[in-house]
Amino acid sequence: MTEPTTWTERHPALTYTGARLAIFALIFVVLLFVVRNLFVALFTAAIASAIISIFALRKQREALSMSIATRAERANQRMAERAASEDAWDDSRRDTEGSESDSGRL
Repeated sequence: MTEPTTWTERHPALTYTGARLAIFALIFVVLLFVVRNLFVALFTAAIASAIISIFALRKQREALSMSIATRAERANQRMAERAASEDAWDDSRRDTEGSESDSGRL
């Protein structure tokens, strides 16, 4: 996998969230001037921006999904490595304790 080079590739969550907020703000401001009702403008802007974001931000959403999957995979690998290390340490402790108790029985 190649290393991210641009800011948007390094920060997909911020890119996606910023784009969602920008779409919402733009629609909200336009609707606020058109309908002059705060509640209607907020509600309509929330629904319209969600629908637009589904189609317009597909690339950013997929990048965010890949980023989350990569981080989860790395976390799982680290947990497996720590568990294996702990198991090896525990096994070595049990082996030394077992050999000490066996030598006392002779």
